[in-house]
Amino acid sequence: MPQSPNHSYRPDIDGLRAVAVIAVLMYHALPSMLPGGFFGVDIFFVISGYLITGIIHQQIQQNRFSLAEFYMRRIRRIFPALVLVIAITFAAGWFLLPMREMKSLGANIAGGAIFAQNFILLGQIGYFDLAADKKPLLHLWSLGIEEQYYLVWPLALLGLRRKAPSALLAIVSSLAVASFVLCIAIGTYAPDLAFYLPVTRAWELLAGSALAVWQFRSANDLTEARIGRFEEAAAAGAIAVVAASLFAYRPWMQVPGWVTLLPVLGTVGIIGSGATLIHRRILACRPMVFIGLISYPLYLWHFPLLAYARIHFVDGLRLRQSVTILLVSVILAWLTYRLLECPVRFGKGNQKIKVAALTAAMLALGIVGLTADLTNGLPIRIPDSIRPFMLTGDESLPNFRSAKCLLLPHQGPEDFDSQCGGSGRRPLILIWGDSYAASLYPGLRHSAEERAVDVAQFTSSACPPLVGFVNPERRFCKANNDYILKQVSELRPDVVILFSTWSYHRNRDDLRRDVRHTASLIQPFTKKIVVIGPVASWLGQGLPANVLDYYYESGNFSILPERTWYRSNDNWTSAAESALEPEVKALGLDYISAHRTMCNADGCLARIGPDGSDLTTYDNGHLTYTGSLYLAAQWIDQIIKD
Repeated sequence: MPQSPNHSYRPDIDGLRAVAVIAVLMYHALPSMLPGGFFGVDIFFVISGYLITGIIHQQIQQNRFSLAEFYMRRIRRIFPALVLVIAITFAAGWFLLPMREMKSLGANIAGGAIFAQNFILLGQIGYFDLAADKKPLLHLWSLGIEEQYYLVWPLALLGLRRKAPSALLAIVSSLAVASFVLCIAIGTYAPDLAFYLPVTRAWELLAGSALAVWQFRSANDLTEARIGRFEEAAAAGAIAVVAASLFAYRPWMQVPGWVTLLPVLGTVGIIGSGATLIHRRILACRPMVFIGLISYPLYLWHFPLLAYARIHFVDGLRLRQSVTILLVSVILAWLTYRLLECPVRFGKGNQKIKVAALTAAMLALGIVGLTADLTNGLPIRIPDSIRPFMLTGDESLPNFRSAKCLLLPHQGPEDFDSQCGGSGRRPLILIWGDSYAASLYPGLRHSAEERAVDVAQFTSSACPPLVGFVNPERRFCKANNDYILKQVSELRPDVVILFSTWSYHRNRDDLRRDVRHTASLIQPFTKKIVVIGPVASWLGQGLPANVLDYYYESGNFSILPERTWYRSNDNWTSAAESALEPEVKALGLDYISAHRTMCNADGCLARIGPDGSDLTTYDNGHLTYTGSLYLAAQWIDQIIKD
């Protein structure tokens, strides 16, 4: 692995790697215990920038730097463990993942193979995307940013090779400041872009690079920076700053942003403060160095194991399970380091052949991932009897009128399309709610048209139909609902339907208060208000995944029953309904129980249609087109009845 700028081994930097990887593992496995543990990635960025710049800069000054040799070393360093982890992650997904999830994994494999995972994840971000903690290769985004830096930075250093150390330091520092300013500016309006773009994360690696350049005293002499008699205090202060970032983070903080300065500058301070007591006795102690040496394979292994565990244990991971996974990760990392990394990097054999073999293996994995993506999840691996149930959502989502009448998280009220208000016929039903309401719209429209009734749709993702409701993660919720209320006042629909998951309130009293308030504002403009309770929903990855898991877990390769309690989220649905229904009826409004329509003593409807050929939902609760038709047909007469 790369060493410090003077090529002398610094065990304290391996200890610092241990701090970084332990923080990341704690955050992913036990986030409540270390809320800012993800800053471990930022620590890694600084270390990488520091070590790589020191090596390249010294070799350039000594006229012995070779781009080809540099990239060959990177391949021998990065590819062995990465190829192994990606291959095993794919093999597990072959049996465990339904098509939608395998399609996503395939895209991530392809992105990971060419170190573009950060860009792949940017393309996958959306309201209907899979949960981040259940994407087995999500964590490769940071590796992508590092490798993108390594593609550009050696060329930049070559171009600046004749600059004096002071001029080079000024240039590197200026680039870091410019990247940070860009990060803050973009993060204010597009946090996802700031998180994943290499230009908005480069300042973290450049901070380490600037430290390496600063420590360069002459063309052939690299020495460690010293802070004289204040060195111990400086190291302790830097450690305290890093620790503060790990424990003091709160969800409202912009990341990356100003708070990210804490782990970045703290890491710079730790590396630059020299061989203090903290460095010698804590960071350089044998257990810390051991974890640091295996930190790269440990980082690679832990996240797929946690993701697959979360997919399997649908009720969530217990403390014992999380700790066990971390211990298994350590064992696998050590085996990978000893049996694969060390032999490939330092063992005998033709290095060019090793590089060629590793490159071929990575390209093969990239092709496999691309195939999984382009075939929508490799349907050939799914048994014929359940393949029709492996829905991806693409079958139903076009009917939601996304980005037009179902506003996405980045859309405000001005984005509602003119068609959302209906065609102008009477009577008029207006459905108001979140994406679950949008999933009912196609069935409602079909049933209403049979009765010569028009339907208006005003829905907004993750926004319940409650005036004044604020969702911190959906900045347009309140504005969208205010606009919809205005549309109600202008259109004066005959019926207003309020439909949602009703899962956004932690306090039942707050939910009842918001329902009362909203109903009082609507009533002057409509003849009838209908509130539809939460639909039957499913734990885990959703209904298609449950069909696949049931097939293998049943013991006789059975299809999930049409009515079932298997991974039903009935306890939550019943609790939500018990809070909502009494209040609605006390207000004199009409209430439709989706739960009682879909569930009875035998279980909740998972499959409908001829011989149970169709699923009711394509994920945890959004209705399929067929499910929407089914429920709307059950309710339309009650909805339009005077």
